This record gives sequence, C-alpha cells and structure tokens, in this order.
Amino acid sequence: MVNSSLFRRIELQLLMNLTARAIGQRPECLWTRSNANALQAYAEFTSRHLQAGTDESLLQRMNGEAYRMGRMLRRMFFISNDAAAERLIVALYRNIGIDLSFDSGQQLCFHRCFFSAHYTPAVCLAASALDDGIIRGITGRTDGSLCFSQRITEGCNCCKATFQPKKH
Repeated sequence: MVNSSLFRRIELQLLMNLTARAIGQRPECLWTRSNANALQAYAEFTSRHLQAGTDESLLQRMNGEAYRMGRMLRRMFFISNDAAAERLIVALYRNIGIDLSFDSGQQLCFHRCFFSAHYTPAVCLAASALDDGIIRGITGRTDGSLCFSQRITEGCNCCKATFQPKKH
C-alpha cells in the first residue's frame, strides 16, 4: 500500500497541507495530479514560500505540524519498534524522491534527494524542520532533534544527520 501511486500522492498532499498550515498559506491540490507533477508542485511551493527566510516561530510551527503527522503515521502503521519505524521512514521518503538509510540508530544518510535540485541551502535548512518533526514523530522520539552535518544543497555528495539530545 505504501508503494502505490495513489498513496504517494495522498502522502504528498498531507505534506502540502501541513506545510501550508504552518506557513499560513492555502495548500495547493496535489493528490489529483500525476506523481511527478505533484512532487514538482510541492517543491516549487516550498521553495517559493521558504526562499525569503524563516524566523524561529515559523520553523517551530513547521516542526510541530510535522511531528503531529509523524505521530499519526506511527499510530496508523502500528509502529512499535525502531526497525519498523526505520522501514516506514525509508518507504515514505522514497515516495517523495528521497533515498535514505539509517547508518545506525542515531545517523541517517540521505543519498539522493529530489528537492536538492530545487532548493537553495537556506530553503533546505528551513525544510529540514519538517524532516526533524516527521522522523521524530514516527520513531517516537520526544526529546532532541535531527542535526544535519552536511547537505547536498551545500555541495556535499549526500546529506548526513544525527539525533542529538536537546540542549538546555
């Protein structure tokens, strides 16, 4: 089911809805488009609205909306352990043009990313608030955050991120 064409478009529509809600914009209808057109439209939407920069409150809203979606997906797919969470994350990200793997329980490697051809480093940095929220929600992590040490949009061959404890 996760690999079906319709599921991909619904997944992308949910992502569009949460992103638009967080940034205070009206979402575009994606689920009726082809997968390629829907993905392109989402990339253009996020790039357009995040290009001018973001403040901390916007990043927190995006992260919070994404975290709630991740928690919903965790419940919907009956995720009860790290291995199942990792499999779901890999499948969901593959649906939106991102190939990633978990190098260990704490490190992720994003090998290929559709959005890297559309995002500036600043847009990528802002959009990673969505990655952090969704991934923490699915894995059930309530503390800490996903911290990127390298990004494709900054000239690296892949993105690398690790879960870091929250700094107090």
